Amino acid sequence: MNEWIDTYRGINNSFKKKLVFRFGVEAGFFSEYNNLIISILYCLKHSIKFELYSRHANFAKSDGWNDFFVPFVAVNNQDINRYFNLRYGVERVELEYPLQSIIKPRYVGIAYKALYGITYLTQDLWSRQRDPSLASEHFTISALGINQATLVEAARPFINAFWRYNNNAAKIISSIIDTVPLPASYVSIHIRAGDKSSETKTYDYSQYMVLAQQFSLNKKAFILTDDYTVVEFLRSDYSDWEFYTLCDPSERGYHQDDFNKLDKEVKYRHNLRLFAELDIASAAARFIGTYSSNVGMYMGMRIGPERCSCVDFDNWVMW
Repeated sequence: MNEWIDTYRGINNSFKKKLVFRFGVEAGFFSEYNNLIISILYCLKHSIKFELYSRHANFAKSDGWNDFFVPFVAVNNQDINRYFNLRYGVERVELEYPLQSIIKPRYVGIAYKALYGITYLTQDLWSRQRDPSLASEHFTISALGINQATLVEAARPFINAFWRYNNNAAKIISSIIDTVPLPASYVSIHIRAGDKSSETKTYDYSQYMVLAQQFSLNKKAFILTDDYTVVEFLRSDYSDWEFYTLCDPSERGYHQDDFNKLDKEVKYRHNLRLFAELDIASAAARFIGTYSSNVGMYMGMRIGPERCSCVDFDNWVMW
């Protein structure tokens, strides 16, 4: 793996054009992470050096990416990215930075790029990277073992390479996983509630169970959900099944706006548990969920669509 990462580093450093990608702006963690992976692939395809800025990520405890993972291979830690490396546009005014009320953010962005040899900030390439047509394109990076791969196929080795916890995070995540008496074989089911209904269609838990009954050999399932009500319904309606979960009975739906207001330590612990859930789900015989959730999109890239079954789409989609 280290050799693969070194090869990527060499390829990335060989490009003259440069993108500084801001990670952790305002969305949930896996929305941010999925876009990071897509951006890395887009940059490789178009010969653009990728650099990561995450110091003031919305999920950060103290140091963004490094709070959870081993250091990324290419970073840019200049604080100016916090205010002028945005995403959708460049006219946002932050009250904590009065200069923005005098000088248009777009002009600061232009000057910043010119002074530091940066070609693109996140907002410059965002719409291109998020173009749905990218999902049907093919990627060939022979030195990395990627040949005529689709986006979802090409993403997998990058997740394998970069989803590496630092020592502290690894210990906590391992201790969380150890609290679940998992059987040798099980399916994992991701059922999102909370604010997901405001973004896309949601599905009744019974629709997930139709798929679970097709793929489970022993009626054992690990449930990823933000609403413990789902677990209660499942245990009531499918009493012949065993359901395992890390969801706490006090949890009754996730809302990103509320989460963003939480204390940094609380958010940090929440994300570590979320990562533990995804590690458990990745070890399951089958993942069942929705590709229209960022967790489902991520799982398709991490373990491959061949081990995923979703109630909304037959095939993986870039959401």
